[in-house]
Amino acid sequence: MLRHDTTMTLYRIVPFIGLFLLLLPAVPDAARADGPAAFMKLAGTQMIAAARSRSHPMMTAVIQRYSDLPDIGLFSLGAYRKHLPSSRRSAYYKGVARFMARYFIDQGGQYSVAKFQVVKQSTKASWGYKVDSQVTLTNDEVHRLRWHVVPRRGGYKVRDVSILGVWITPISMVDQQKNLFEGYIRDRGGKLSALLSALGS
Repeated sequence: MLRHDTTMTLYRIVPFIGLFLLLLPAVPDAARADGPAAFMKLAGTQMIAAARSRSHPMMTAVIQRYSDLPDIGLFSLGAYRKHLPSSRRSAYYKGVARFMARYFIDQGGQYSVAKFQVVKQSTKASWGYKVDSQVTLTNDEVHRLRWHVVPRRGGYKVRDVSILGVWITPISMVDQQKNLFEGYIRDRGGKLSALLSALGS
């Protein structure tokens, strides 16, 4: 299993990464909303309750259902993706979901969300849409998030989320996970099997 003390090399860099995971959509109707902004708005009304469940299996199921795991998972492997056998992809995607869920449950409790608002939606790009939102924590801190929402099977999926700031380049959750996974493999002699074992896949 990929240890949480190892994951902290990533999450010290992105202090709100637990918030990213908390905000993954958690409502059945959201995947069939009339548009990406509606998708995120519907998801936002239920995501807090799902996050507060504190259940690893429940959070894993939420991530599996509403995030674009195949795209996220393959991107996170970087140059090592070519070594992932097609026969092990399904198990790997499940392992990625479990990894994300474990971290959120263990670390995400420090981000208590009071309010979630969708602010605006971009026009459609070749890959999908950008949906900007604003999150207010119970301590009155406000954070702006940009969701990358992609069309999938007549609905939508979350492909990535970035925290926006005035003075910094947006920080991508998926980019940071890619850095973690690649580093983990590289530190173990370039063996993809080491990551697969750590993820339980």
